[in-house]
Amino acid sequence: MTVRPALPGDAEALEALWHRLLEEQGALDGRLQAAADARSRWRNDFPGWVAGDRSHRLFAAEDEGGAVVGFAGAMLWAPPPIYEGGLEVYLNEIYVAPPARRKGAGRALVEAVRAWAAEKGGARLRFGVLEANAAGQAFWKACGARPFVVTMTLETPAPAAPAARSGKPGLGFLGGAKTRP
Repeated sequence: MTVRPALPGDAEALEALWHRLLEEQGALDGRLQAAADARSRWRNDFPGWVAGDRSHRLFAAEDEGGAVVGFAGAMLWAPPPIYEGGLEVYLNEIYVAPPARRKGAGRALVEAVRAWAAEKGGARLRFGVLEANAAGQAFWKACGARPFVVTMTLETPAPAAPAARSGKPGLGFLGGAKTRP
């Protein structure tokens, strides 16, 4: 396995993997269904992720034949300044295609993110794993991760209608990303 920063030419392969991640998460927990415009938002933000700015990094894992089989996206993050410890790296997403699992891609991606975190002065990685994702939890335990914060949800008695989207194309994860033509 080879892990490297994602490149503009990886867009199609990484989008397909990212969509498979969304599908797998949605199957594990129905509260995580992809929005209708998820793909267009991803396409809007992808150029920013591969631009190599200081705060975000997207890594791609390639198999021996050069096919992109996984990815990890991370960003610099800091807890409120009332806590010691300073800068951390939040691992937004990590995914390896099922045929490539258990062949070292996941660990290689984690090590790439850890190296980037250390380069940026990050004290640790922070990430979430779905409660229903037993395989994901086992992976992280095998990597030496241990629980830190348990995030819980409590559904409201009468859910309000989802907030209306602005209707503007291109609003995505990065917030300030420009709309592509």
